[in-house]
Amino acid sequence: MTGVTAESTLLLHFTSRRPDGEIFENTRSGTPVQITLGKKQINPAFEEALIGKSEGETVTVTLPPEKAYGKYHKKLVVTIKRHKLSLEHDPAPGEIIRIEVLKKPCLVTVVSTTDKSITVDANHPLAGETITYEITIEKILSP
Repeated sequence: MTGVTAESTLLLHFTSRRPDGEIFENTRSGTPVQITLGKKQINPAFEEALIGKSEGETVTVTLPPEKAYGKYHKKLVVTIKRHKLSLEHDPAPGEIIRIEVLKKPCLVTVVSTTDKSITVDANHPLAGETITYEITIEKILSP
């Protein structure tokens, strides 16, 4: 049986876990994901771990924050005056909302609110976390 090469097209299942073991993404109950290596469709660390593996094999890849969703930056937690925002409703802490930053849409997590301001966190929700991925090669579609 031929192993995975740097240009292989694969069907993969994967499970993504936080450091406490909580699963936040899992494809195993659905259709496998089709990817082609070398096309920047998945993290380069995943591609490297898959090279040479065979159908049915599972690899585990643990990524530190800087290779997963980035380091957590305190400077991305900011307080904005409500009158500067065009909000359709009164957001609650923990809610993800879309605001405009430097004339570009940005998804942020609401940290807290007052009558006059809203504090938001523009870090990715998984920033600062080491993430573990279990990737199973369901099928090698092309070498």
